[in-house]
Amino acid sequence: MARWKAARSMDRVAVPGELQLTKTHVVFEPKGRRALGARFSVAKTFIAGVGTAPGTGKLFSGGKQDRLCITLGDGSEWLFVVPELSVAIERIRGALVH
Repeated sequence: MARWKAARSMDRVAVPGELQLTKTHVVFEPKGRRALGARFSVAKTFIAGVGTAPGTGKLFSGGKQDRLCITLGDGSEWLFVVPELSVAIERIRGALVH
């Protein structure tokens, strides 16, 4: 349904890859050497909210740029640096089934 170049914010680094919105899931597929443990996949039915989170200011984790924040039903938050942030938020929110 949609794809964006993205980076997943993990601790002090941002792992580059691709964020994908499918018919049933939101998936992050990492690219490169720092990808260990960075893959993310969640069924849209488990997503409680989609919004933004402020950047950390740390250079290797995406700097001061706001992040896409996907909040799951258990309260956990997953952060992604996405260049087209407002577009990604709108598309993912629009695809959620509640």
